[in-house]
Amino acid sequence: MSTFPRPNLENAFWRDLKSGSHLLIPGPRRIGKTTLLKQALAEPVVGFFPVYVFVESVDSVDELYRKLLSALLDQEFVSRLSRASQRFSGWVKQIRIEEIGSKVRFGASGPVDHFGEFVQFCRSLELDGRIVLMVDELPQAVENTLGERSEQERREAIRMLQTLRDCRHDPALTERVQFVFAGSIGLENVAASLGASKHINDLKSLRIPPLTPSEARAFLGQELTRLGLEDLPQEAQEHLLGRVGWDWLIPIFIRRLAEELSPASVTPDAVEQAFTALLTHQNLFEHWYSRLRMTLDSRELQFVKAVLGYAADPRNNGIHSRSLSNLAVEHGVLERQVDLVGILKHDGYLNNQEDPACYRFNSPVIREWWWRNVAN
Repeated sequence: MSTFPRPNLENAFWRDLKSGSHLLIPGPRRIGKTTLLKQALAEPVVGFFPVYVFVESVDSVDELYRKLLSALLDQEFVSRLSRASQRFSGWVKQIRIEEIGSKVRFGASGPVDHFGEFVQFCRSLELDGRIVLMVDELPQAVENTLGERSEQERREAIRMLQTLRDCRHDPALTERVQFVFAGSIGLENVAASLGASKHINDLKSLRIPPLTPSEARAFLGQELTRLGLEDLPQEAQEHLLGRVGWDWLIPIFIRRLAEELSPASVTPDAVEQAFTALLTHQNLFEHWYSRLRMTLDSRELQFVKAVLGYAADPRNNGIHSRSLSNLAVEHGVLERQVDLVGILKHDGYLNNQEDPACYRFNSPVIREWWWRNVAN
């Protein structure tokens, strides 16, 4: 699948890293987080050596650091780094590493402390630049570690965030390694639910913005050419982008809506038919509901469903703060109302930019899907 360059976003990514920041890239699935990370992997700036680690299945602190360490010791990455950095090439030939894979040892015996080994390895690195450790789906790993939310599991989840902060505040380590965390579940919300926000408040947030109208038109043109639909009338193209939503032009929705079009029928009416067909692809939307089921208790979930159902109702123009408070009282979550509405804002469901007292869906596509598949 072809990629679409977003130089302003890519420049912001590298500018923040050059300033020494450790980054948090939040946002819902398929908004472009992983695309940005893989673009950085493919075309790194001089002096930075990115490595990508997907940790969605991780469910313990030890497993997290085993994966991070294994990624740093992956033969392909080591070879690439050796070619790019003479200092690293000379250093790596001198160290003794055994059992790379399920375990990593520096000539040691006995149980392996992967966190300690990770810190030791990073502190001892010699290279001309910095490694950028891009950790994708960290919030999910924290949620997995939290498990059934026993006290022991809660301590382990907090320890995951705490040890990562310890790494970011270790001068010898951060001279050599910078961290980038991404996730489709809001890390801020996960940390807040654990009372552990202090462990992530040093991260600089880099949000993936929707496409601008000009970017969206260029992206749609690229997709139509790929699909052999470059003759789609301009009126139909504008209608397609309007259906996606001018304020929330997400590449995946533009792409998938274009793919639903038939070359035999390229009218605005055909766009409407394609839009209806798009909403039947549950795998494209289910995450918007499942991520809430995963992170909220039953009362909180029922409140959030009621809020989103009200906001999705085509008879309403969003949901007013008064109605939010009434629903919070009805569902017994008044003390959590601010936090729960914050989750819906931070995770990309709603915004109140136009009117501070009224919340509306960011995406007309998500609003329509929610109304058809969850609210009813």
